[in-house]
Amino acid sequence: MWWALSRLSIILIGGIVCISGWMLMFEDRYIYFPEKEVLYTPSSVGLEFRTVQPVTSDGITLHGWYIPHPAARYTVLHFHGNAGNISHRLHLYGRWHEMGLSVFAVDYRGYGQSGGTPSEKGLYEDGRASWQYLTGKLNVPAEHIILAGRSLGCAVAAQLGGEVKAAGLVLETPFTSAPDLARTFYPWLPIGFLMRTKLDTLSRIRRIHLPLLIIRAGEDEIVPAAMAEEIFSAAHEPKIFVTLPGGHNGFDGISEKEYLAAWRQWVATLPK
Repeated sequence: MWWALSRLSIILIGGIVCISGWMLMFEDRYIYFPEKEVLYTPSSVGLEFRTVQPVTSDGITLHGWYIPHPAARYTVLHFHGNAGNISHRLHLYGRWHEMGLSVFAVDYRGYGQSGGTPSEKGLYEDGRASWQYLTGKLNVPAEHIILAGRSLGCAVAAQLGGEVKAAGLVLETPFTSAPDLARTFYPWLPIGFLMRTKLDTLSRIRRIHLPLLIIRAGEDEIVPAAMAEEIFSAAHEPKIFVTLPGGHNGFDGISEKEYLAAWRQWVATLPK
């Protein structure tokens, strides 16, 4: 009996070690889900745009769009989630444009028509290159730029938010860190303690002194509600927290009216 239990324990431990080792070896495959094909452009939804190609400090050429609004005071510099590419976010860009905001959206390395392969360090470089292009080549004043991230993009926006003086920061469906999220999905595996990728929005938010809006999806099936609340508690004032009905990827469609209202109310609080 004891021998059988010992053998079973060895098999279970061996299985955990093998599964964890595999997942850690191919960690990026469990984090990034890029799609290369750009299906649509802003003109598909009636938006005028300009193609932009920021070049990162490590020589990667990115692909993105600048969608100007003739009466815009602010430009949204957007960092999307871990799947698809910018062509899957046109509905979002259209909503901001409808509000009177310009939009600057760039695909991370490895996504869409951007070169390279995604990595945490690379994503942060992509964010910096996007900022430099927007403020340098397009001459948009830093104080007129809103940094906005969704899900994985929150970590990129928060990293950049600690380095530049923007008008404000918006985090939609943020998670505290990649290891925290891994522990939520795989509580029986030790990968959360061993991951190379951190994407630690929680630690970065403590260093940011920008007007903040956090939007949480009320029925988020991916990110636990407590994560957005923890980030909000750690953030400096001024800050606003909004919970909207809907799931992780579709809350802004289900709650479109409330979503637009939250953005408009927050933008109205920014310094004129």
